[in-house]
Amino acid sequence: MSKTTWLATVIVFFFISTISYSQDKTIDSLKTILANPKTSDMVRISTIYAGMSNSIGWSKQHIAFYNQLLPIFSKGLKMDHLTPKMKNEYLYAAGVYYYNIAKKETFDGSDKAPENYDLAIKYWKEAKNYKTVASAMIGKGTYYRKIADWPKTFENFFEALKYYESIKNEMGISHVNQEIGTTCIAQEDWEKAIVYLKKSLVYFDVPESELWKSDRHEIAVINNNIGVAYSRLKKYPEAHKSFLRAYEIIKPNKDPQAESMILVQLANSSSDMGDSTQAQIYLDQALALCKDDLSRQGVYGNAARVYYKSKKYEKAAEYGELSYALALKLKNIGARTGMSNLLHKIYKESKQYDNALKMYEAWIVLKDSSNLEASKNELAQQQLKYDFERKELQQKIMQQKKLTEVKLEQQNKLAAIKLENEKQSALETSRNKLAHQQLKYDFEKKTLNQKLIEGKKVAAIKLKGEKETAAKNNWLIGLSGVLLLFLLGAYFYYRNTKQKQAITLLEKDQIKQKLLITQMNPHFIFNSIDNIQGLIQDKQDKEAVDYLTKFSKLTRQILENSNENYISLAEEVEMTRNYLAIQQLLYNNKFNFTIAIEKSIDAETIFLPPMLTQPFIENAIKHGLSNKSEDGMIAIHFYLKADKLFFEVTDNGKGFETDKKIANHKSLAMTITKERLIGYTKNQDFLVQTDNILDQNTNIVGAKVFFEIPYIYEN
Repeated sequence: MSKTTWLATVIVFFFISTISYSQDKTIDSLKTILANPKTSDMVRISTIYAGMSNSIGWSKQHIAFYNQLLPIFSKGLKMDHLTPKMKNEYLYAAGVYYYNIAKKETFDGSDKAPENYDLAIKYWKEAKNYKTVASAMIGKGTYYRKIADWPKTFENFFEALKYYESIKNEMGISHVNQEIGTTCIAQEDWEKAIVYLKKSLVYFDVPESELWKSDRHEIAVINNNIGVAYSRLKKYPEAHKSFLRAYEIIKPNKDPQAESMILVQLANSSSDMGDSTQAQIYLDQALALCKDDLSRQGVYGNAARVYYKSKKYEKAAEYGELSYALALKLKNIGARTGMSNLLHKIYKESKQYDNALKMYEAWIVLKDSSNLEASKNELAQQQLKYDFERKELQQKIMQQKKLTEVKLEQQNKLAAIKLENEKQSALETSRNKLAHQQLKYDFEKKTLNQKLIEGKKVAAIKLKGEKETAAKNNWLIGLSGVLLLFLLGAYFYYRNTKQKQAITLLEKDQIKQKLLITQMNPHFIFNSIDNIQGLIQDKQDKEAVDYLTKFSKLTRQILENSNENYISLAEEVEMTRNYLAIQQLLYNNKFNFTIAIEKSIDAETIFLPPMLTQPFIENAIKHGLSNKSEDGMIAIHFYLKADKLFFEVTDNGKGFETDKKIANHKSLAMTITKERLIGYTKNQDFLVQTDNILDQNTNIVGAKVFFEIPYIYEN
């Protein structure tokens, strides 16, 4: 088999695995979030990642998403007083940007790829994200493998292996072993290739029912490359068995490019075992599946080999030249080397000596440039270096552990001696103190006895005078006591009366709030039932059932919360989210919504009166977006300002008419809600503030309603 096939297999499978698909609606939603100027950096970065995941690899859309990271992390990393978490987010985003640039440059054959891989490694190391550091090293090694720089290829792969082992990432270890094995195939070191590739299969030793689509892809790649190694060792049955396993595992994925590469290998192994008819069937199936230059280059190369074995030299030369031209276009030195050698043999045996000489000269030049033998030694050197460093590290760890144990033992002994000395010293001190206290006690006792004798004489004289004085003052003390008792009784009676009045007032307030909520519940329920009835009349049974399910969940939340004076902000947000989901269904998904809570707010410890926000959200949908049939947007924001909690709802609808504002849109629910807010704040001048949102040309592009929400904080 020509080297064209081996390298094509490696590179095609590597890049196919990066492709993912998404629905257009998802991409449009993500673009809407990014277009919002109020979206924070962290949300923008997360949205860009989602956009990349939902785009086809290296499409204009995919590139456009990761290019948006550059201004975000460049500005973010220059900011002062970044928290460690935010700094790591910016560093990770920088790594993602440069890693994707490098992967695209690897795909295009640009020599700038290593420089950008190094930048990705730098940022990810600073963020201490060693899993991604290892993946960037694998990417860098893959670039060097593509240009046949074998020493740098192995150097990067083994560095990645060290990182994966240090963080005990089994999937990463499997992937590195696969890349090393695949590189051994490109070097024609077949025995080592099989060893490393089989190591990588250990990770996937699980029942097939538990495998993901990506797992099937990886298993197919590994088995395919094991088959290549067996075929070069002329172990054709083992090779054919590995190719069949690869084909069986990839078929459920419905991946035509991967299937075509494996079908080519099955054609080769069938030809090797003398079954030319089956080989031709496999080859025809593979050619029918080719969709791009990279897969065509590999399939054409293998077709040339199959026809060469069948001595159909004209067909063999035709497919060989096509494969060689594509390898030249893709700058794939290994593929050109293998195909030039095969074409030399084809032309020589078909007696086209000029063409044979031309291809022989090309093969010599390309073979010398790849320096295969030197690179094989590099693998052995890297393996020895890796084993030595790991062993040396383990020895250092053991030595450090022993030193730590000895040091700890010495510290324990010293601490025990010190403790014993302190005990002895304390005992001696306590004895001295006891003797001193005894002497002091005896002296003070003698002095006290003398004073007691003298005091008794003085007390007898004083007692006599006091009895005479007490007789005169008893009547005055009695009168004062009666007066004091009267004043205390009056004070406690007054305080008890005030407390009862305050409790009665509070209970009246709470009853009023519950009555107001009770007034609003029927309004919402009747509106919702009308909506369900409308769906049924329009024969939208499925939508009606879906609406009814969500409505029942929301109704349960509303009825439960109606019995509470306060609920947590988290519960209010959950109830609002369910309400908006129902409204989306009702309005045929003509709008999207976002709910944002300022990071400084703990939604579980902030408590507020229930259902204060729903009427204003309903107004934004029903009236604000009345001119919209699609692409509507409702944005809800809870934030703190001067320790006051504010609610804000914005829409991208027709806005308020300057002379009418929100006054003409007051519903019963909004009137009740304002009464509740006045009740809670005790402020008759309470104001719900409204504003139009203007663009650069002062055109109205939406509306905003915001007001303060009374709340309590529970620590």
